[in-house]
Amino acid sequence: MTKKSLTIIAAIAVIGLLFLVYLAATFESPEGTRTVELEQPIPRAPEPVQRVIESPPVVPVAVEAPVPFEAPVEVVAEPEPEPAEVVQIPSLNTSDSFMLSRVATFEVGARVIDILNPEQIVRQFVVFVENVSQGSLPQLDYPIRRLPQQMAVRELDENLFEMEPASFKRYDALVDTLVSIDPDRALALYELIKPLLQEAYAEIGYANRDFDQALSAAIDVVVNAKSVEGPYQLVKPKVMYVYANADIEQMNAVEKQLLRMGPENAAKLKAALTRLKNQLN
Repeated sequence: MTKKSLTIIAAIAVIGLLFLVYLAATFESPEGTRTVELEQPIPRAPEPVQRVIESPPVVPVAVEAPVPFEAPVEVVAEPEPEPAEVVQIPSLNTSDSFMLSRVATFEVGARVIDILNPEQIVRQFVVFVENVSQGSLPQLDYPIRRLPQQMAVRELDENLFEMEPASFKRYDALVDTLVSIDPDRALALYELIKPLLQEAYAEIGYANRDFDQALSAAIDVVVNAKSVEGPYQLVKPKVMYVYANADIEQMNAVEKQLLRMGPENAAKLKAALTRLKNQLN
């Protein structure tokens, strides 16, 4: 029996007991001893008895929590990555057309092709880089076409000349083209033809050396080249001009070439090679 049911029964019992006490206190006995014959009372229907029915104990029923509805998740298949381009590298002897086709994809590819020497491109590039890494320039193997214009000079005295600033303009188109090459694209092409570069490097006697070292050293030579302010005076003892200033003439071939390009072009080239060096590292 629950606690609540016991409380209800006790309350009813107390109320019934109080009612009986009240009747006893207010009862009046009849006077004398005369017997009074009462009429037969009319039987009354018994009043309904209020019965307290005990409620059955409540047994807790475990109710499982409803499972929250989850909308089906649409699974979107990720697109498969495009297969990497498979490039067949040609032999070193037949690599010129391959190199030209690759360079043509550059944003300034047409301009680069115009200044390239189209024969033995890889071999000439390797020879040029190795020479520059030592501060010198090759006499024959140039990967870039030589400029058709002659250096402009002004005669000061007998066999004494001065380089004209107009001579610097000869290099403007060349330098502007080189510095416009995207270093990312240049590095990608470099990595692609690395086996050819290594093969050509081995041909000139460096089979056990990484060509990256030569390229890095060549860039350092250009970037760290000394510069001297002009004007530059020249003498012509034979066929070629040489610098009249002995200190300038003692500079290495790369430094003297940068002087002939002019300070603005030299600064552009150094900045571009610095960016390329950072990409290479």
